[in-house]
Amino acid sequence: MPRRPVSNAPFARKALGQHFLQDGGVLRDIASAVHVPERGVVVEIGPGTGALTAELLAAGHRVVAIEIEERMIRILGKRFPGEGRLRVVAGDARDVDLGAILPPGTPFVVAGNLPYFAANPIIRHLLESEPLPREMVVMVQKEVARELAAPPGSLSLLAVSVQVYAEAEVLFDVPPEAFDPPPSVVSSVVWLRLRDEPLVPPARNAAFFELVRKTFRNPRKQIHNSLARGVWLPPGGAEAALSGAGIDGMRRAETVTIPEWLALLDATERILADV
Repeated sequence: MPRRPVSNAPFARKALGQHFLQDGGVLRDIASAVHVPERGVVVEIGPGTGALTAELLAAGHRVVAIEIEERMIRILGKRFPGEGRLRVVAGDARDVDLGAILPPGTPFVVAGNLPYFAANPIIRHLLESEPLPREMVVMVQKEVARELAAPPGSLSLLAVSVQVYAEAEVLFDVPPEAFDPPPSVVSSVVWLRLRDEPLVPPARNAAFFELVRKTFRNPRKQIHNSLARGVWLPPGGAEAALSGAGIDGMRRAETVTIPEWLALLDATERILADV
């Protein structure tokens, strides 16, 4: 059974995908999953009324909270008056410039209950912009969390896009009753640990994702057909590229690992260079 909510939330705005996490046990579990480096800070995405903010502060962390709604910024100011370890920044986490709001060289981690409709672009932005967090502990829709952490054999375009930069692990699920108002879906907390170096070299990033996107347009089809339809190659080029990369053309795109995608990119570029 879910624990009793710690307080009543203010009116939630559907347009912003607001569902205020109120379960005290879940809030403490999220805060305890955050590992802040020495002299580091927590960048909290979408603090809302400050329920998770309070737990992060109680754990002794410094918090930079990014909030898109002015009403919530006022609520946070009233809830934490004079709190020197908290800085509230007005902004949209989908395009916020972290370099402009964090002191240069400050190590940081990310935490937050992400709005369902904006979770994917927020995560991609945080993984692909500078500076980079050490790790992220964020709540998303359960199905999205499983997709982020999917193993080879069940990869999606989203999974590849995230796993290039980070390892992903689902920590625990959160029932609708933990929120006010309750969403219509189950949520999950996912942990993303940034890799020391992305699996795809930055210079090859654009070409890599162009190949993956075009081939994933038909993820359930055999990769030979998906590649031939999605990427222009000379006659017989798709078969030759797959053979050069050591990939069975009867496999599906969801089974191809990131190193195999890189090998396929090498093979297609060699073929196109000879055209």
